[in-house]
Amino acid sequence: MNESKTIRWGILGAGKIARAFATDFQYLKEAELLAIGSREVQKAQGFANEFAIPHALNYEDLIHHPDIDAVYIATPHPFHFSQASAALQAGKAVLCEKPICVNKGQLKDLIAIAKTNNQFLMEAMWTYFIPALETARNWVREGRIGDLKLIQADFCFPSEPTVERLWNPVLAGGALLDIGIYPIAFANYFMDRLPYKITASAHLASSGVDERTGILLEFGSTSANLYTSIVSKGTNTGYLFGSTGYIKLPSFWRSTTIERYSNEDELLETWSDGRSTRGFHFEMQHVTDCLRKGLTESPVMSFDQSLRIQEIMDTVRRQIGLKFPFE
Repeated sequence: MNESKTIRWGILGAGKIARAFATDFQYLKEAELLAIGSREVQKAQGFANEFAIPHALNYEDLIHHPDIDAVYIATPHPFHFSQASAALQAGKAVLCEKPICVNKGQLKDLIAIAKTNNQFLMEAMWTYFIPALETARNWVREGRIGDLKLIQADFCFPSEPTVERLWNPVLAGGALLDIGIYPIAFANYFMDRLPYKITASAHLASSGVDERTGILLEFGSTSANLYTSIVSKGTNTGYLFGSTGYIKLPSFWRSTTIERYSNEDELLETWSDGRSTRGFHFEMQHVTDCLRKGLTESPVMSFDQSLRIQEIMDTVRRQIGLKFPFE
């Protein structure tokens, strides 16, 4: 790759998350959306027509298309390892939706494949590229809330048992891997190290997946209290509590605003990024820029970041007794 090159993208998967990616693609610089891939080419064609994408292909043809530089994998997570492996071995850069793999062993193997093939690989943790998170971290580092003592975040929504990807253990369903990864990633973003202690509890559904899970991470002087559920609504808010005040991030994984309060709940300042986009384009531009620079790993969402998040989820799953049939 070189810095004068336009990066040509293909999307693997034509579901909801792929639509968000395609919608925000118009805001990218030095990038072209060349192809959409689906198991059903007819579905891909409808997607292509809607977003004016030149090529509608099946998965294999997209992965091996000679003009595609980078593949965004937007399929359910049990398929990530095999699809990302195939794309890397076909000489494509890979941006893969979270969780990038189902367990840490898979992820270590995938990183090895990326390194062997000298290809870029990144987990699509779009939250790490949202300006609100960077601003909040700067506020913490500047001491605006004193010493960080508690990180609190939950991500919950009620879902019907008919939503197979959430409730089927064969599809690695459950709250933890689907949305619980967001609160875990939120805590990891601000701590940037593994906790010394992980304590988890959960209620497992009759199908065997976790329908709600609580997690406590201990980092020493800072704790993280995290929760996720697919059977109820939650606050879906991130908080950073310090010794002299706290920061609030509504819808923390996609937050457009942040608020800083005193310990007496007095609103001291607010910040907004003023965007009208979904916010996916921040990570998409980052990967595009990385590829134009010839990088094979992101300096923001590095392999170490993904490995830490995966290790926390593996530990939580061992504690709550959640193991998938294919493991």
